[in-house]
Amino acid sequence: HFIFNCLNSIDYYILKNDTDKASDYLNRFSRLIRLILQNSRSEYVNLKDELESLRLYIEMESLRFEQQFDYEVKISRGLNIEEVEIQPMLLQPYVENAIWHGLVQKEGKGRLDLAITRQNGALFCVIEDNGIGREEAQRLKSKTATRRKSMGMAITQDRISMINKLYKADASVEVTDLRDDEGKALGTRVELKIPL
Repeated sequence: HFIFNCLNSIDYYILKNDTDKASDYLNRFSRLIRLILQNSRSEYVNLKDELESLRLYIEMESLRFEQQFDYEVKISRGLNIEEVEIQPMLLQPYVENAIWHGLVQKEGKGRLDLAITRQNGALFCVIEDNGIGREEAQRLKSKTATRRKSMGMAITQDRISMINKLYKADASVEVTDLRDDEGKALGTRVELKIPL
């Protein structure tokens, strides 16, 4: 789906005769595909490479949705992302869900935050959006979004279960619906704990 959507975006810029945007998007796309292919050959990749591919992915989605959302990646001070290793593409499905199910449907400017810290021998990754929330996303039931969610989330959950079984680890994912005092949806927070 992602590759198809990227090619459609490049086609859109070409048809609009916006060659600068088409070229920029195509360059980012080729870098991302190269990183994904490179990372997919390894059981583990360093966090620096994983974050680079994730940033490229977020930038491309931001461009494709015409800067409908802002984003920030925060890494705790003292965390050496070149030394920390994780399985490739572990965070991407959660970021994709935040964008596709929360932010794209939102009226007004969206916000996506990714915070990464290291505590007690584990990597903690928090992905938070100010989108429409899971309940409203479920109500809208975009057929494409539903298929994408079930595949990406199921595969990632299976990978986390496999990490726990193979390495007798305690990896976990917790998804929280964010609400205001009156119960109105304010977005979604996903917290991943990845033992190192």
